[in-house]
Amino acid sequence: MALTVQTNNAAMTALKHLNTNSQNMNKSLERLSSGFRVNNASDDASGFAVSSKLDAQAGRLKAASQNAVQATAMVKMADAGINEIQNMVSRIQTLATQAASANNAGELGKLDGEVTKLETQIDKIAASTNYNGVQLLDGTTGTAAVQVGADNNTNNQVTVDLGKAYTTTGMSLGGSVSTQSLAQAHITTAKASMDALITNRADLGATQNQLGFVQANLATSVEQTVAAVSSIRDADMAAEMANFTKNQILTQAGTSMLAQANQAAQNVLSLFR
Repeated sequence: MALTVQTNNAAMTALKHLNTNSQNMNKSLERLSSGFRVNNASDDASGFAVSSKLDAQAGRLKAASQNAVQATAMVKMADAGINEIQNMVSRIQTLATQAASANNAGELGKLDGEVTKLETQIDKIAASTNYNGVQLLDGTTGTAAVQVGADNNTNNQVTVDLGKAYTTTGMSLGGSVSTQSLAQAHITTAKASMDALITNRADLGATQNQLGFVQANLATSVEQTVAAVSSIRDADMAAEMANFTKNQILTQAGTSMLAQANQAAQNVLSLFR
Protein backbone atom coordinates (compact mmCIF):
# COMPACT_ATOMS: atom_id res chain seq x y z
CA MET A 1 0.00 0.00 0.00
CA ALA A 2 1.35 3.43 -0.97
CA LEU A 3 2.15 5.86 1.83
CA THR A 4 0.44 9.23 1.26
CA VAL A 5 -0.21 12.35 3.31
CA GLN A 6 -2.82 14.08 1.12
CA THR A 7 -5.57 11.53 1.73
CA ASN A 8 -6.00 9.23 4.74
CA ASN A 9 -8.56 6.70 3.52
CA ALA A 10 -8.36 4.69 6.73
CA ALA A 11 -9.16 7.75 8.81
CA MET A 12 -12.08 8.67 6.54
CA THR A 13 -13.52 5.16 6.83
CA ALA A 14 -13.09 5.15 10.60
CA LEU A 15 -14.73 8.59 10.83
CA LYS A 16 -17.69 7.46 8.73
CA HIS A 17 -18.37 4.50 11.01
CA LEU A 18 -17.74 6.59 14.10
CA ASN A 19 -20.38 9.13 13.00
CA THR A 20 -22.88 6.38 12.21
CA ASN A 21 -22.38 4.65 15.55
CA SER A 22 -22.49 7.95 17.40
CA GLN A 23 -25.81 8.86 15.73
CA ASN A 24 -27.26 5.45 16.59
CA MET A 25 -26.10 5.79 20.19
CA ASN A 26 -27.70 9.24 20.46
CA LYS A 27 -30.94 7.88 18.97
CA SER A 28 -31.01 5.07 21.53
CA LEU A 29 -30.27 7.60 24.27
CA GLU A 30 -33.19 9.76 23.10
CA ARG A 31 -35.53 6.77 23.13
CA LEU A 32 -34.35 5.64 26.56
CA SER A 33 -34.75 9.10 28.06
CA SER A 34 -38.18 9.76 26.47
CA GLY A 35 -39.62 6.26 26.61
CA PHE A 36 -40.81 6.60 23.01
CA ARG A 37 -39.59 4.73 19.97
CA VAL A 38 -41.12 7.39 17.72
CA ASN A 39 -40.14 10.87 18.87
CA ASN A 40 -40.22 12.57 15.47
CA ALA A 41 -41.91 11.90 12.16
CA SER A 42 -38.52 10.96 10.70
CA ASP A 43 -38.17 8.07 13.17
CA ASP A 44 -41.05 6.17 11.53
CA ALA A 45 -43.12 8.19 9.06
CA SER A 46 -45.99 5.72 8.71
CA GLY A 47 -45.98 4.85 12.41
CA PHE A 48 -46.02 8.54 13.32
CA ALA A 49 -49.01 9.17 11.04
CA VAL A 50 -51.03 6.20 12.30
CA SER A 51 -50.25 6.78 15.98
CA SER A 52 -51.04 10.51 15.70
CA LYS A 53 -54.47 9.75 14.24
CA LEU A 54 -55.13 7.13 16.89
CA ASP A 55 -53.96 9.50 19.62
CA ALA A 56 -56.37 12.17 18.39
CA GLN A 57 -59.16 9.57 18.27
CA ALA A 58 -58.38 8.54 21.85
CA GLY A 59 -58.73 12.18 22.90
CA ARG A 60 -62.15 12.41 21.26
CA LEU A 61 -63.23 9.14 22.85
CA LYS A 62 -62.19 10.36 26.31
CA ALA A 63 -64.21 13.54 25.79
CA ALA A 64 -67.17 11.45 24.59
CA SER A 65 -66.88 9.27 27.68
CA GLN A 66 -67.05 12.36 29.87
CA ASN A 67 -70.09 13.51 27.89
CA ALA A 68 -71.77 10.17 28.62
CA VAL A 69 -71.04 10.54 32.34
CA GLN A 70 -72.54 14.02 32.39
CA ALA A 71 -75.53 12.90 30.33
CA THR A 72 -76.20 10.13 32.83
CA ALA A 73 -76.06 12.67 35.65
CA MET A 74 -78.48 14.92 33.75
CA VAL A 75 -80.97 12.10 33.16
CA LYS A 76 -80.72 11.02 36.81
CA MET A 77 -81.47 14.58 37.89
CA ALA A 78 -84.51 14.68 35.62
CA ASP A 79 -85.69 11.34 36.98
CA ALA A 80 -85.25 12.53 40.56
CA GLY A 81 -87.44 15.55 39.86
CA ILE A 82 -90.09 13.41 38.17
CA ASN A 83 -90.01 11.02 41.11
CA GLU A 84 -90.99 13.83 43.47
CA ILE A 85 -93.73 14.93 41.09
CA GLN A 86 -94.95 11.35 40.90
CA ASN A 87 -95.14 11.18 44.70
CA MET A 88 -97.20 14.36 44.76
CA VAL A 89 -99.53 13.16 42.00
CA SER A 90 -100.01 9.97 43.99
CA ARG A 91 -100.99 12.07 46.99
CA ILE A 92 -103.34 14.14 44.83
CA GLN A 93 -105.02 10.91 43.70
CA THR A 94 -105.54 9.96 47.32
CA LEU A 95 -106.96 13.37 48.20
CA ALA A 96 -109.28 13.38 45.16
CA THR A 97 -110.54 9.92 46.07
CA GLN A 98 -111.26 11.06 49.62
CA ALA A 99 -113.02 14.20 48.40
CA ALA A 100 -115.15 12.18 45.97
CA SER A 101 -116.84 10.38 48.87
CA ALA A 102 -119.92 11.92 50.48
CA ASN A 103 -118.72 11.03 53.98
CA ASN A 104 -115.88 13.55 53.60
CA ALA A 105 -118.10 16.48 52.56
CA GLY A 106 -117.10 18.42 55.66
CA GLU A 107 -113.39 18.16 54.82
CA LEU A 108 -113.53 19.32 51.20
CA GLY A 109 -111.97 22.70 51.97
CA LYS A 110 -108.94 21.15 53.64
CA LEU A 111 -108.56 18.52 50.95
CA ASP A 112 -108.81 21.12 48.19
CA GLY A 113 -106.26 23.34 49.95
CA GLU A 114 -103.70 20.54 50.07
CA VAL A 115 -104.29 19.69 46.41
CA THR A 116 -103.71 23.33 45.45
CA LYS A 117 -100.43 23.46 47.37
CA LEU A 118 -99.23 20.20 45.84
CA GLU A 119 -100.03 21.37 42.31
CA THR A 120 -98.24 24.67 42.98
CA GLN A 121 -95.18 22.75 44.14
CA ILE A 122 -95.30 20.54 41.05
CA ASP A 123 -95.08 23.65 38.87
CA LYS A 124 -92.14 24.95 40.93
CA ILE A 125 -90.21 21.70 40.58
CA ALA A 126 -90.89 21.57 36.84
CA ALA A 127 -89.68 25.15 36.43
CA SER A 128 -86.58 24.91 38.63
CA THR A 129 -85.11 21.52 37.74
CA ASN A 130 -82.16 22.08 35.42
CA TYR A 131 -78.70 20.70 34.72
CA ASN A 132 -76.03 23.27 33.93
CA GLY A 133 -78.65 25.64 32.61
CA VAL A 134 -80.57 22.99 30.61
CA GLN A 135 -84.23 22.88 31.62
CA LEU A 136 -85.24 19.28 32.26
CA LEU A 137 -88.92 19.22 33.18
CA ASP A 138 -90.71 22.25 31.76
CA GLY A 139 -90.72 21.01 28.14
CA THR A 140 -88.77 23.96 26.71
CA THR A 141 -85.58 22.03 25.89
CA GLY A 142 -87.12 19.51 23.51
CA THR A 143 -84.99 16.65 22.24
CA ALA A 144 -81.36 16.78 23.36
CA ALA A 145 -78.58 14.90 21.54
CA VAL A 146 -75.18 14.07 23.94
CA GLN A 147 -72.14 13.32 21.71
CA VAL A 148 -70.93 9.91 22.87
CA GLY A 149 -68.52 8.89 20.12
CA ALA A 150 -65.43 10.00 18.22
CA ASP A 151 -67.24 10.81 14.95
CA ASN A 152 -69.98 13.20 13.89
CA ASN A 153 -72.90 10.93 13.01
CA THR A 154 -76.07 9.56 14.60
CA ASN A 155 -74.34 6.30 15.55
CA ASN A 156 -72.17 8.35 17.92
CA GLN A 157 -75.04 10.22 19.55
CA VAL A 158 -77.70 9.40 22.15
CA THR A 159 -81.01 11.24 22.10
CA VAL A 160 -82.69 12.27 25.37
CA ASP A 161 -86.32 13.37 25.28
CA LEU A 162 -86.65 16.49 27.43
CA GLY A 163 -89.61 17.84 25.51
CA LYS A 164 -92.31 16.71 27.93
CA ALA A 165 -93.71 19.31 30.31
CA TYR A 166 -94.28 18.07 33.86
CA THR A 167 -96.21 21.16 34.89
CA THR A 168 -99.82 20.79 35.97
CA THR A 169 -100.83 22.34 32.66
CA GLY A 170 -98.56 20.03 30.70
CA MET A 171 -100.04 17.02 32.48
CA SER A 172 -103.61 18.39 32.35
CA LEU A 173 -103.68 18.04 36.10
CA GLY A 174 -104.89 21.39 37.46
CA GLY A 175 -108.29 21.42 39.06
CA SER A 176 -110.29 21.65 42.23
CA VAL A 177 -111.70 19.05 44.60
CA SER A 178 -113.90 21.56 46.38
CA THR A 179 -117.02 19.60 45.42
CA GLN A 180 -117.76 15.91 45.17
CA SER A 181 -118.30 16.04 41.40
CA LEU A 182 -115.09 18.00 40.80
CA ALA A 183 -113.20 15.52 42.97
CA GLN A 184 -114.58 12.61 40.97
CA ALA A 185 -113.42 14.26 37.73
CA HIS A 186 -110.03 14.92 39.32
CA ILE A 187 -109.56 11.22 39.99
CA THR A 188 -109.62 10.61 36.24
CA THR A 189 -107.19 13.42 35.37
CA ALA A 190 -104.80 12.46 38.19
CA LYS A 191 -104.82 8.82 37.05
CA ALA A 192 -104.02 9.87 33.46
CA SER A 193 -101.19 12.07 34.75
CA MET A 194 -99.79 9.20 36.80
CA ASP A 195 -99.88 6.85 33.81
CA ALA A 196 -97.98 9.39 31.70
CA LEU A 197 -95.42 9.93 34.46
CA ILE A 198 -94.77 6.21 34.80
CA THR A 199 -94.35 5.81 31.04
CA ASN A 200 -91.98 8.77 30.81
CA ARG A 201 -89.90 7.58 33.78
CA ALA A 202 -89.59 4.16 32.17
CA ASP A 203 -88.23 5.86 29.03
CA LEU A 204 -85.70 7.83 31.09
CA GLY A 205 -84.71 4.62 32.86
CA ALA A 206 -84.06 2.97 29.51
CA THR A 207 -81.96 5.97 28.50
CA GLN A 208 -79.90 5.64 31.68
CA ASN A 209 -79.25 1.98 30.87
CA GLN A 210 -78.32 2.92 27.31
CA LEU A 211 -75.83 5.50 28.55
CA GLY A 212 -74.37 2.95 30.96
CA PHE A 213 -73.62 0.56 28.10
CA VAL A 214 -72.24 3.45 26.05
CA GLN A 215 -69.85 4.34 28.87
CA ALA A 216 -68.66 0.74 29.14
CA ASN A 217 -68.07 0.56 25.39
CA LEU A 218 -66.23 3.88 25.37
CA ALA A 219 -63.98 2.72 28.20
CA THR A 220 -63.04 -0.34 26.15
CA SER A 221 -62.50 1.75 23.02
CA VAL A 222 -60.24 4.19 24.86
CA GLU A 223 -58.27 1.30 26.36
CA GLN A 224 -57.73 -0.41 23.00
CA THR A 225 -56.91 2.83 21.17
CA VAL A 226 -54.34 3.86 23.76
CA ALA A 227 -52.85 0.35 23.63
CA ALA A 228 -52.57 0.63 19.84
CA VAL A 229 -50.76 3.96 20.14
CA SER A 230 -48.45 2.45 22.74
CA SER A 231 -47.57 -0.51 20.51
CA ILE A 232 -46.47 1.93 17.79
CA ARG A 233 -44.82 4.73 19.76
CA ASP A 234 -43.45 3.26 22.97
CA ALA A 235 -39.86 2.11 23.14
CA ASP A 236 -38.84 -1.42 24.11
CA MET A 237 -36.58 -0.33 26.94
CA ALA A 238 -34.67 -3.63 27.16
CA ALA A 239 -33.99 -3.69 23.43
CA GLU A 240 -33.02 -0.02 23.37
CA MET A 241 -30.65 -0.49 26.31
CA ALA A 242 -28.98 -3.33 24.42
CA ASN A 243 -28.70 -1.12 21.31
CA PHE A 244 -27.34 1.75 23.37
CA THR A 245 -24.68 -0.43 24.95
CA LYS A 246 -23.69 -1.87 21.57
CA ASN A 247 -23.46 1.54 19.91
CA GLN A 248 -21.62 2.98 22.90
CA ILE A 249 -18.96 0.27 22.57
CA LEU A 250 -18.76 0.74 18.80
CA THR A 251 -18.40 4.51 19.26
CA GLN A 252 -15.58 4.03 21.72
CA ALA A 253 -13.92 1.52 19.38
CA GLY A 254 -14.41 3.86 16.41
CA THR A 255 -12.81 6.72 18.31
CA SER A 256 -9.82 4.50 19.08
CA MET A 257 -9.54 3.32 15.47
CA LEU A 258 -9.73 6.90 14.17
CA ALA A 259 -6.83 7.75 16.43
CA GLN A 260 -4.92 4.75 15.09
CA ALA A 261 -5.68 5.74 11.48
CA ASN A 262 -4.45 9.27 12.12
CA GLN A 263 -1.37 7.87 13.79
CA ALA A 264 -0.60 5.72 10.73
CA ALA A 265 0.04 8.82 8.64
CA GLN A 266 2.83 9.72 11.03
CA ASN A 267 4.79 6.73 9.67
CA VAL A 268 5.66 8.82 6.60
CA LEU A 269 7.95 10.90 8.78
CA SER A 270 10.19 7.92 9.35
CA LEU A 271 11.22 8.10 5.72
CA PHE A 272 12.87 11.45 6.39
CA ARG A 273 15.01 10.27 9.26
